[in-house]
Amino acid sequence: MTAPVLTINQPVHGAGFHGAALVSLRATLSGSPSGLFFKWFSSLNAAATADHPELNVSDHSAAILDWSAPLAEFGSHVIVLAATDRDGIDLASIKSVARSAMAGGAPPAAVAPCVVHRLLAQLRRPATNGQVFAKAASTFEFLAPARWAREDPAHSGSWIADRDYQQINGISLRLRLAPAGAPDLTHTADIPLDLAALAFFRADDQTWFRWSGSLPGNVSSGNYTLSLTVSGGGTSTSVTRQVVVAA
Repeated sequence: MTAPVLTINQPVHGAGFHGAALVSLRATLSGSPSGLFFKWFSSLNAAATADHPELNVSDHSAAILDWSAPLAEFGSHVIVLAATDRDGIDLASIKSVARSAMAGGAPPAAVAPCVVHRLLAQLRRPATNGQVFAKAASTFEFLAPARWAREDPAHSGSWIADRDYQQINGISLRLRLAPAGAPDLTHTADIPLDLAALAFFRADDQTWFRWSGSLPGNVSSGNYTLSLTVSGGGTSTSVTRQVVVAA
């Protein structure tokens, strides 16, 4: 029997998504689907368990080659589609696989990678409008991608950078301060963010970035709009707060 070949058609490698819309997962199979079990995987599947790491837990049939999933976790998802003639993932089942195919994965190892970006902009500090920030020393906190950090296996309760995730991260973040009211480019400023160098911490079962420092020199005292823009895959999403900058 001819070896099966899988090709992921949707989502397109490098695509970005925001909001709550489902993401189309579509693939084509070259060869017979007879006797094969199909499973979609995401590197950011919060519902994954040891027994069921796949996204499509309840249906492993060929019908799942045209499907949709939320891919709700904020971050860059590595998408993999696998087909095998054994449904189990125990060692005995894996050793007895005779027909298989796989598509997707992360670059540079994957020939035809599939990494997509779910965007979410969320500010923790300031949490509400009207908070006051000093020009000389301010702190902003905002949500990091879901796997930006991982628990340190050597120190329970401590978290360290997840370098594996950071290597494939395709999401950027930007903070901007603009005077409230009419556009005023003279006193508008971006705050540069080097994500790898930013402090991070855990709160509410999530990882957050913390930026601390003096505000850009062209920012004056007064009412400002602070915006956090999250970009990836050619799209972006933003959240804003109204703040007061004090000398």
